[in-house]
Amino acid sequence: SGMRQKMNEKNDLIKEGFISFLFFGKSPLAPGTFGSFGALIVSYLIVENISDYSGYLLLLLAGMFYYGGMQIAPWCEKKYGKDPGIYVIDEVIGYLITIGFLLLCEVEMNQTLWILSFLFFRIFDVLKIWPAKDLEKLEGGHGIILDDVAAGIQTLIALLLLIQFNVL
Repeated sequence: SGMRQKMNEKNDLIKEGFISFLFFGKSPLAPGTFGSFGALIVSYLIVENISDYSGYLLLLLAGMFYYGGMQIAPWCEKKYGKDPGIYVIDEVIGYLITIGFLLLCEVEMNQTLWILSFLFFRIFDVLKIWPAKDLEKLEGGHGIILDDVAAGIQTLIALLLLIQFNVL
């Protein structure tokens, strides 16, 4: 049974590493902000190093994280309670959606956009403007994740409008 215990602990650590996005979500202060910051770093590295297909890659990652996040959500809520702070893969998904679609719209990422995308995403994530609040009520993992998807799309729309009206 000691062997099985070790396996379970290792398994739990892998799940925890995933849902906390490489443990960014274990931050005692503002785990969601740290999770989003982790997403910013990953997005930035991908955009800087892969360029051509970055938008598609970010959206593919968002989809894979969504699937993984759904699988692990029940375990996570059982272990940490409802929509726990450590679960930041949802913030990561939301932020990757913002950047992925900005890139598909052929927006040239610059320092201002990186900063604003991060700030806007955190603001929308916290404010939970419609439909985010309603999506949050959905059962299981979808509820945990979809409010952040909404925040990601709201961030995207806000940035595209600012670009459209030459504010950025």
